[in-house]
Amino acid sequence: MTHVAGMESELPMASSLDRLRMLLLPPEVAPAPQPWEDVERRLGVALPNDYKEFMETYGGGTIEEFLIFLSYSQSFEAAMGWKGRDLEEIRMSPEDVFPGGAVEEGKVNLLPWAYTIDGDVCYWLMDPREDPDQWRVVSRERDMEWNFFGGGMMEFLVEITSGRRREPWFPDDFLCGSSCFKTTAQYLADRHGGLH
Repeated sequence: MTHVAGMESELPMASSLDRLRMLLLPPEVAPAPQPWEDVERRLGVALPNDYKEFMETYGGGTIEEFLIFLSYSQSFEAAMGWKGRDLEEIRMSPEDVFPGGAVEEGKVNLLPWAYTIDGDVCYWLMDPREDPDQWRVVSRERDMEWNFFGGGMMEFLVEITSGRRREPWFPDDFLCGSSCFKTTAQYLADRHGGLH
């Protein structure tokens, strides 16, 4: 193959989803089509396109049985129930919310998209609210320490699964080596099977 100087800049870069698929093997069977219009109508806000791409490729599930994704498309009621409990927990310590974070009724600008088994939470900072593809990731440790990432959800997942970024709330052995995604059904089956 002939090398042409400057050609590299003309080659399309792999999308964040393509890069994530190389780092985190998706399920063999793709999830069912997602009812996004209905979900967004019920939620009252549009969702980022990278979240929709993730859910259409992976669906609800977990990475390393530690980071658990909220699926607004597959389990809307459960996701909304979890979101409500989380906001109530934050509202109990409003002085611990980072400057610019709003959790008051009618002014909420944080929307959770994942949580850990240890009680840490990943959110979107919904700013600007009308442009979800500009939302950035904010995470909260269970002791109300906040961490900021300058990109969206998919970029965040690429960075953590590649090992280029480690959050303070990661256990020492989280994402050491290859990463494993399990669908919610696989995760529950494994847990149920482990009880026998």
